[in-house]
Amino acid sequence: MIIGIDFGTCYSSIAIMNGQIPITNFGSKGDERGIPSLFMYSRALNSELYGADCEIGEAVVNSKEVIRYMKRIVRQNPSNLNAPITSNGKTYTIKEVLKKYLTFLLAKAKDNAKRSGEFSNIDIERVTITAPVGIAEGQMTATDYNQLLVDTVVEITGLDKSKISIIQEPVGAAIAYLYSDDLRRIYAKKQTIMVFDLGGGTLDVTILEHDPYLQQYSIKDKDGDLQLGGNDWDQALAGLVVKKAGITGDMTDPEEKSKFISKIVALKEDLTPNPSGEIYFKKDSRGYFADVTRAEFENASKGLLDNAVKVVRRVLGRYTGEIDKIVLVGGASNMPQIESRLKSEFANVVGGADNIFRFDPSKAISKGAAIYAKMVEEDPGKGKNVKPVDNLSHTYGVDSHKDGVHMIYNILYKGEKKPATSVAETTFTPREDNQTRAAFTVYESDAMRQGEGSDANWIEFTAGNSNGIKVTVDVPDEYKGKAKSFVIRPELSIDENEILVITVRDQKGKVIGTEKRKL
Repeated sequence: MIIGIDFGTCYSSIAIMNGQIPITNFGSKGDERGIPSLFMYSRALNSELYGADCEIGEAVVNSKEVIRYMKRIVRQNPSNLNAPITSNGKTYTIKEVLKKYLTFLLAKAKDNAKRSGEFSNIDIERVTITAPVGIAEGQMTATDYNQLLVDTVVEITGLDKSKISIIQEPVGAAIAYLYSDDLRRIYAKKQTIMVFDLGGGTLDVTILEHDPYLQQYSIKDKDGDLQLGGNDWDQALAGLVVKKAGITGDMTDPEEKSKFISKIVALKEDLTPNPSGEIYFKKDSRGYFADVTRAEFENASKGLLDNAVKVVRRVLGRYTGEIDKIVLVGGASNMPQIESRLKSEFANVVGGADNIFRFDPSKAISKGAAIYAKMVEEDPGKGKNVKPVDNLSHTYGVDSHKDGVHMIYNILYKGEKKPATSVAETTFTPREDNQTRAAFTVYESDAMRQGEGSDANWIEFTAGNSNGIKVTVDVPDEYKGKAKSFVIRPELSIDENEILVITVRDQKGKVIGTEKRKL
């Protein structure tokens, strides 16, 4: 059985290949949201709960005991992995919760395959799981995050690492769309697609070019907003409902608040196919009713959509090529106002409004992951070519300063595959006379190139808010035992095996240290 997983911040999705067709998703209640990315220990049941079970029953009364946003917590900082987190008095680490949740998704896939009666073999043969395009500065490196996902799935399934693949989320969406009519469909020319991915917690906008003969997906540009997602529309709708009901003051009862949030989500979904909807809820044991129109909801959330449009405009302001389609994915893209606004703003960019559309928003990415896994399983050689070429994200550089500004120098872009030009030397000052080792950090970022001319190879960042690859080298003999500054010159390159090579030289050109990292 071949499985694709879209592991999301708020909702996840799973797809299984049935012959040449990916089937999904066995969503929580047959809705369009997918499977909630939630975990909870139930004291009443003395068992662990996952997904939709964390939105009902005991979880409604004790919503603060539900562990949410595990993906975001993992990505924010590597030290979060082993930090303790509790649910109803039981202590876990986020790493443990992540493993338990992915185990739940894989078990759910197997169970649904068995119940469908369409699979003679429900043993897991291959898994592809999706990851974001790049990781923002200050978070776990993309390399380490991807490796964490692979290692976790290997531990759960017992499969060899060669049977586990990682692809980027917009690439999964593009594969699902491009192969939606026929898995073996071949286009006569390259296709350039903008993937607009509005999930529960984040917005990602990516431009990809698909070469049908090389089976290659090149990421041409990307942008996003890590603080903009469907949850913000929920809050806007909640504010509108509270205002229409004439309520003042916050809800203090946990059960009432939890039920209110669930009803807000249901109302939002009701406003997707219908021009109006109704909601009844309680606050301080008193019942309230509100009648909301879709037009009112759209007006209340207009500022959020304005921000999403700004992200698209930023991408289009940089990208000079033609775009064939704008494909909307992510659960929040189900809201009709999203598609309507993008059509009105950008129809001229893609040759007409018909080329901007929703495509299986909650499930496209997992379907693409499953299709990719099928390709690799059928032809490993072909699968090696079905890969993203990312010239923009996963940049690498060395911490330095310029005019008092904390920056990354010696920028290397992963897609360039050549040594970076040393823009500045890094000066090391020993803290003690007897210090024999010098340490510095190579940072990974998905930031864009900044500046002009000689300043084009630096990225400004916030000091103390970045994670990277620690490199330690010997202090040159002539400086040992002396509290004196000396110059080291880190050089970065990526070899043909996708290995990041960090070569450190002294000011005379002698190699004093090397470090390698698989990308």
